[in-house]
Amino acid sequence: MGEKLLILFLFLGIFTLNFGEDISLERIEELYKNKTISEDDYNFLKAELEGTLEEKHYFSLFINRNWISDKFPIIYKNDEAYISMFHFFKEINFRNYKINNERIEMYLGRRMERVTLNFRTGEITGLEKTNFTKKGFFKKDDDYYIRYNLFRDIFLNAIDVDHKRTRISMSTRYATPQEIRRGLKLSQEELEKDGLTNNFYYTNSRKLINLGYMRFNFDKTFTKSEGKKDNDWSGILEYQGPFLYGNLTTEYDVKEETFTSTSLYYPNLLHNHFLELRGTKVDNAYWEKSILFEKDKGYFEEGKNFIIRENVPIGSRVELIYLGATIDIQHERNGLVEFKNDEIKNDREYTLKIHTKDGQIITKIIKTSDDFNQQNIGEFQYRLYSSEEKSSNKNIFETEVYYGFTDHITLGGKYYKTPETLNDEYIYLERGGGEFIYSNHIKTYPYTFVLGGEKILTPKEFQERDTLEGLFQIKFDNIKFRYEQGSYSEYYTNHKSNIFLVEYNPWDFLRLDYTYEKLEDFDGNKDRGYTFEGELTHNFGRILSTFSFEKDIDYTKRYSLNLYYTGYRDYSVRWNNSITEAGDDLESMLSLYNRTTKNGIDYSFDISYNEKDKEKFTFRISLDYDNWFSFDAFSKDSGDYEISAGIDRIVDLKDITRPLDSMDSSRAEVITYLDINDNNKFDINEPKIGNVEVEINNEKKITRLNKKTYFHGIPNDILYTFIPKVRRPGYDIINSKFSLKGKGGGDIEVLIPIKPLFSLSGNLHLENLTEEEKIDVYDGVVVKIKDSHNIILNSTLPDQFGYYDISGLTVGDYTLEITSFKNTKIKPLIIPLKVKYIDEKTKVIIVNSTIKDNKIIQLKEVK
Repeated sequence: MGEKLLILFLFLGIFTLNFGEDISLERIEELYKNKTISEDDYNFLKAELEGTLEEKHYFSLFINRNWISDKFPIIYKNDEAYISMFHFFKEINFRNYKINNERIEMYLGRRMERVTLNFRTGEITGLEKTNFTKKGFFKKDDDYYIRYNLFRDIFLNAIDVDHKRTRISMSTRYATPQEIRRGLKLSQEELEKDGLTNNFYYTNSRKLINLGYMRFNFDKTFTKSEGKKDNDWSGILEYQGPFLYGNLTTEYDVKEETFTSTSLYYPNLLHNHFLELRGTKVDNAYWEKSILFEKDKGYFEEGKNFIIRENVPIGSRVELIYLGATIDIQHERNGLVEFKNDEIKNDREYTLKIHTKDGQIITKIIKTSDDFNQQNIGEFQYRLYSSEEKSSNKNIFETEVYYGFTDHITLGGKYYKTPETLNDEYIYLERGGGEFIYSNHIKTYPYTFVLGGEKILTPKEFQERDTLEGLFQIKFDNIKFRYEQGSYSEYYTNHKSNIFLVEYNPWDFLRLDYTYEKLEDFDGNKDRGYTFEGELTHNFGRILSTFSFEKDIDYTKRYSLNLYYTGYRDYSVRWNNSITEAGDDLESMLSLYNRTTKNGIDYSFDISYNEKDKEKFTFRISLDYDNWFSFDAFSKDSGDYEISAGIDRIVDLKDITRPLDSMDSSRAEVITYLDINDNNKFDINEPKIGNVEVEINNEKKITRLNKKTYFHGIPNDILYTFIPKVRRPGYDIINSKFSLKGKGGGDIEVLIPIKPLFSLSGNLHLENLTEEEKIDVYDGVVVKIKDSHNIILNSTLPDQFGYYDISGLTVGDYTLEITSFKNTKIKPLIIPLKVKYIDEKTKVIIVNSTIKDNKIIQLKEVK
């Protein structure tokens, strides 16, 4: 036991020696004064220490299944999500409230139910069982940001945040008045009709085929095993690109001269489903093929364990982050990354930080929950899976369909056809079943009831009994109760089962899970027992610590202590330890790594101790220089080692001169054209123009005359907004907003309309007046330009000589109005103007006028 303690203290010493310094506010100020850290670093660290670090994200907002907005903000602060109350009111056009001295009084729904929030005292009236405290909100810019769960309890029946599609869906507790919805719709239509702002959004169009990206990975490896030395080499080519309107990923082994895997992936299908066709070579002659169509949740359940699986760019390294700390790291394999970690539990939120080969960072939010396949009304969830099995020479087929019959009822159906052994022969076993899921609330407490059945269709040897399962779950604030009962057919190991589960989270840092199981087999033998798991989680500055205790159904006790250090900007450390009650299987691993940066060295190393293995100590180090040269070394305390060095490079096959690019990215084809008829469409007679500066993904380019401008390596699933800068005088984008998002497939075609600008010039000619009399008249005259909806776009006053000028007009119909506001007896001049584009030289409209018989009249025809 002394040896174990020595090892533990050794790891602890290494950990505290490198990362034990407590970074205080005074220390940061001292470093800033000494110019050791930059001002940006100082502000970042100060905000993090003071707990004021905030991140604002924008989502597309849907309320009661109706689209409302594309820029609804959510602020993340201290690992909590907060929703703007007044922004929510604004989006639904809700005005039936009054606020006084930090106390807001609202009248909600058709029945005008009165609800009062007192932000000064943290009290609420009008809602039962809603826990409203000062910790549930914060004030910023005269707005109140309310914690996610509290906001739901006050205003909503349900809320769903889809981070992958940047979409937030709300189901309101109180009916939004029809008049408000109609008024909101009319105001939106009027805004579109007026054309005050043009919103341009670009994304990929799926294509039959398009050139993609190639990864070159060649390594030379030197090994020593049991005293024998050897060396070998490997070469892998990986391709990813649009094919058959999907995304093709394939791998070729150069040394073996054979393809090893191929995948055709279709993301973002109906109801957030994906389709994947995959082939994997399992030996020299056999390919195992499979097809999968299911909802993309980012995770799946394997028994009681949650496993996070995500498609990521080839060559990526992915961090799994919980409570701000990196708890695991994986490298992609064939475009997939998968996390199996004891820290992954239900009802938690995790972040995947994806570091691509070109230095880009993509984040995805994964929320694990027991959703029991519940669907919104009218929505479907599918799972279709088919695969070949080499051992049986038969196919596996599985299908599941769930449909939201009402807001509370979901109906499901299942069918499975799988190869099984019977009397030492492979046969097909077919099972069919159905499921009824009902969910609702008792006051504010959600509950779910599930009833399912299954019948063996073939063979007859398993048809004596049917399977029937039931489940009931209810949540009371921080505690969850679940009861499951089942009676099973001969296909399963157990005949009957009873399971009772309690999860209790009294505080954010403490979680207690208790499960009791009672099982009975077909011979009448009964087995019962319980598992208990407790977990403490706490942050010490930048160190996240977790301590867990587990006692399983076999009464085996297991202890684990994990420390996760999220270092300053680039560095992170993990130290994982576990041991059972017997004390003979201690496992400990210390890992240090830096996060991927552009144009530098990316490195990591770990050292581990494991009593189960013959070699107790192992050491590994990995280097990646500038995303092209890689080095890996692995050694054991026995003297065995493995060292490899090589090239790891990704190129864009449309532009192989580019030094770096990400596999999971898109290209943008930018065309700037002269919109001579002002319809925001690229017509065949409209010329392409150049000298427009466009910046996308921190890359600036100037468009060229009659040519496309390409932007490469734009990471997918990230919304980019940009404002083109027209560097030619007399042209502009005029009240337009531009954004794009890559979603895979073909290139993004970005057609940017550039408007020719026109100016109105003229002179109000006065005769037989002194200079002072002329100035007096000019001071009382205003020149206005109105659009086709009679809205004033611009106005000006003549100068002391009667000349006036209005610029910034585009192609269209206008009205010119010259009025004397000082002398109302003078009748104004009102004439229509039709602005057309002829050529670059004729972009000035001249309207001269004079005053005659108390009328402002036009002198000559408009040019």
